[in-house]
Amino acid sequence: MKFGQGFEAALSRDDYPPEWIDSAISYKKLKKCIKRVQQELTNLGLDKETLDTLWQHVSSGATEVEGHLGDRLVQYSVDGSEKVSFTPRLTILLDPRDGSPMDAWLTPDTRRILRRLARNSRASVSSPHRNESANGHPEDSRGPASGSAMPDSPRSDDGDNAPDNEEQQPQTIEVPLTSDSEFFQILRRELADLDRLQNSEQSRIQNEITQLGHELRTLQSSKSKRSKQEIEIWRKIFELYSDAEIFMSSHEADAGARDADHAQMQYSNFNKSLAAQQNEVLKLGKDANVALDRFLRINVKLLRLIKFQEINKTALAKIMKKFDKRTALHARSTVSGALIKSPFMAQNLAKATSFTISEELLKVIPQLNDYLCPVCFTISYKPVRLNCGHVFCIRCMLVMQRALQERCPLCREPVVLEATSDNLDRELIKFMKTNFKAAVKAKQRENEIQAGVDRWGTQYDYSHKCTVM
Repeated sequence: MKFGQGFEAALSRDDYPPEWIDSAISYKKLKKCIKRVQQELTNLGLDKETLDTLWQHVSSGATEVEGHLGDRLVQYSVDGSEKVSFTPRLTILLDPRDGSPMDAWLTPDTRRILRRLARNSRASVSSPHRNESANGHPEDSRGPASGSAMPDSPRSDDGDNAPDNEEQQPQTIEVPLTSDSEFFQILRRELADLDRLQNSEQSRIQNEITQLGHELRTLQSSKSKRSKQEIEIWRKIFELYSDAEIFMSSHEADAGARDADHAQMQYSNFNKSLAAQQNEVLKLGKDANVALDRFLRINVKLLRLIKFQEINKTALAKIMKKFDKRTALHARSTVSGALIKSPFMAQNLAKATSFTISEELLKVIPQLNDYLCPVCFTISYKPVRLNCGHVFCIRCMLVMQRALQERCPLCREPVVLEATSDNLDRELIKFMKTNFKAAVKAKQRENEIQAGVDRWGTQYDYSHKCTVM
């Protein structure tokens, strides 16, 4: 299947809203523009083979003419300085001695067309120097008007009075094209539409995330037993969500934003994990279940927007490649730079929205994995914050100090032995008791047992409680 057909099928198959489809890259329309550009270039004697010859000279380096190091033989650039104007220009460097592109082989017809363009270019340059004659008609003060009959030779009447050394300077002319401007104007308008669509949809998603975060904060602040149970269920849901890494991967092999297909697969895995916890999820109240449905829909919307962005990025890359292949104008290396500045093409949606989800949702209900000691990988019970800023549980800190281990295991700063009771992070102790009560209690019991073993040896029996007779 050709890409154009596949592109339209993808837009229809994925059930995008009509306004999304209307904003998509009009691939077929742009292909028709490319055909018109081809025809226009051919009429000027600049078919693909001719332009390929010119570009070969460009890629081989600068051209030297009579000791003068010339500019590029051919260049395709764009004037995008104005907000509305987006007009590509094809300019060719001519040898003033015969009016042909320097050191390039061209057909006689192409040479004749370029000579005529050169003469017209000279006429437009000399027009400001004209004076009006007695009968009111403009007259060139240096001789007959450049636009009058002129032989095909490279030297024209308006250049007879010019010094020879100026006449021998390479001349740059602009080849008048219109169809390519139409092509890029269409493309630019469509990218602007895609920018507006993305801003609107992303703002809507972020507002939904913020609203859901507000509801979770309200639930978190509640003192009721029911609320505490639901918070623990949400904690488990967010733990599964974080482990799934739907939109962003932290693994070395594929670190960074995931593409739409991979993100969809990870989302499916998350749903399967969630289904396995159905007994817990069913304990959520009516309002919490509605909130969970909204959270899932937010992810579905983001997946769809990322996929829509990807297929349009592919369409842009394909149409630019086709433009260069059919016209040999090398637009991708020059003009396309002005196009990819579009936020729709440049912004990483997955990264931006994942950050919002993390800040507005995941941090509302803290995850135990974020508060583990980096040595024993259990909760940092009675956390000790070293002067380097790293945090360890008090048990691991005592073990390191007894072993006279001077350096922090993470940053290697010599700060371990200087830690005292003043390094206990009391705010963090309070935070952990509030949010991870069961884990703190279990770690406290584990530390007490280990302290008994340290004092009494392995024969220490911690299975019996001390009783007073």
